[in-house]
Amino acid sequence: MTVFGVDYRSESYESVKGWRRIWPLVWLEFGALFRGKWGTLLFVFCALPSLFRLFFLLVWTGALGFGAGRMMDGRRGAMREFLPSNREFYVETVVASQNGMFAMMLLMALATARVIAKDRAVNALEFYWTRGISPWGYFVAKWLGSTLLVGLLTVAAPVVLWVVGVLLAEDWSFFHETVGFMPRAVLGLVTFTVVLTLLCTLLSAITATANLATILWCLLLVGGWAVAQLISDLSNERVESWLSIWGAAGALARWIAGISERQASVGGAGVFVVVAVVVLGLMARRNLRLQGAVG
Repeated sequence: MTVFGVDYRSESYESVKGWRRIWPLVWLEFGALFRGKWGTLLFVFCALPSLFRLFFLLVWTGALGFGAGRMMDGRRGAMREFLPSNREFYVETVVASQNGMFAMMLLMALATARVIAKDRAVNALEFYWTRGISPWGYFVAKWLGSTLLVGLLTVAAPVVLWVVGVLLAEDWSFFHETVGFMPRAVLGLVTFTVVLTLLCTLLSAITATANLATILWCLLLVGGWAVAQLISDLSNERVESWLSIWGAAGALARWIAGISERQASVGGAGVFVVVAVVVLGLMARRNLRLQGAVG
């Protein structure tokens, strides 16, 4: 007989699948940037290239009434990148160094490069890894959350631009003209996003502090591109399209999207990305072990 004649309640255990355990971490990381006003302002600032393209889209469709749409069509060669009827309009706004690199550097330096390093600095890895989440499950959750966040600007924003163009067009001719290349353009942008966030998250996994991870990512992204650009200028060869993280990811995105890119640079970009992922992955493997967090 139990206390006061009341039986104990029955307890049943139901195992929770691994993806359900890591999914809260994904959404936690996805919304981390928006918890403060400065993070929200940073996101808006990084969205300026897409807002600039939105302005061109509104002019081209005549929604702003400037009467410049036909003039832009008459200069297709000179303004190809700014014509919503071309795939470059949606891809180059993200992958072109003069458009998106600085914005992506800032966003990923604060929202991706710090995702694991900040937890290591406060000894939070033991908390996560001893509660049903494996080290690599934790890594995948952090990577996915960051990818979804960055993808808002690199994938979702171009898709929204296209949808706005379809809705504002006078007829369905714009839809029929662009729907053929948009799937490839989106796939190229997804590849671009996945490559950058994967490399940045791996870098975060091998650094001891969040500030160090931020500095290293800026050096690798912008410094690596600047060095590759210098080598290109000295050797008269376009090595910047594959001998840097930004250039290699952009070359792969353009190739998938169907934008003309030399096959040699695409092959070099693929090799560069694979080597970078393998090297950083092997380095991160030593830090993503349960023994390293439980002391």
